[in-house]
Amino acid sequence: MKLIDLIIDILDVADNPLQQNEITELAIAHSKYSSCPELVRVDFPASAVARTLSKYSVGASPVIGIHSEKRDKVSFKKFYLKSKLYPNIHTLAEIELHPYLVKYVFQRFNIYSKTINALKSNYTKNKIGKWTNPDIVGINPLILNLNPLFQDEVQKLGLFSTKVVEFHSFELKIRIDKSNITEAYFQAVSNSSWANYGYLVVEDLDMSSAFLENLTRLNNGYGIGIIKLNLSNPADSEIIISARQRDIVDINFMNFLSASNNNFYDFVKNTIDIIKSKKINAADFDHIKSKF
Repeated sequence: MKLIDLIIDILDVADNPLQQNEITELAIAHSKYSSCPELVRVDFPASAVARTLSKYSVGASPVIGIHSEKRDKVSFKKFYLKSKLYPNIHTLAEIELHPYLVKYVFQRFNIYSKTINALKSNYTKNKIGKWTNPDIVGINPLILNLNPLFQDEVQKLGLFSTKVVEFHSFELKIRIDKSNITEAYFQAVSNSSWANYGYLVVEDLDMSSAFLENLTRLNNGYGIGIIKLNLSNPADSEIIISARQRDIVDINFMNFLSASNNNFYDFVKNTIDIIKSKKINAADFDHIKSKF
């Protein structure tokens, strides 16, 4: 069952407009809750409800009406049902964004990327995995830009020198707005701050000036950059805010990740192999699609 259908059921029998938190509570208590994967599979159902309310309360023919806009915060607004008919909006899964990012960062930064499957982690049964496993990691093998004379010398600096290789980490989201920015941003901080560069990547981003100012403030404090993907043409994706470079990666966190996630272990091992052999085996990384 789609979450929008569940929300329609709730609003259809409601005597009065409901606040977002009331809709969330009723959705969790609903008899059809267990058949709604958009709620069951997330740690924060309120964020899923907020995204759905936002999506279906705009446009020329909104399904959900907003009773009052006197206050800025969404949690104070009340929602009511305007129509049971809604357009068939295809909602991408986050995993579907991966090929677009892989292509873009290769073209833009010469980054070879690898998807980190949280199911390969020892912590899949608790919330630790969500806040430790990045969605995608990547390397820019700078050592390969040098001629053999300097490659041999630079190699002596080791895996963690930015003259040898740069590590990148990416957290992907379908949509980011004020309803989920705190969770999304600090998930990226938790998952990606170990790398030389950490990015939060999104397809649908609130581009209002006030929201971008907030992202800039967060970047000033934590250094996570923002990439807005263009699914029509990945090459036209944008770096909304550049990530702040971290000169030294967090070795202890990388050690933890490599011990707890097989994908990340392989990623580090493949990076070491590149440094030693001065060659890249493309099969060790995510495939870079030529067409979509």
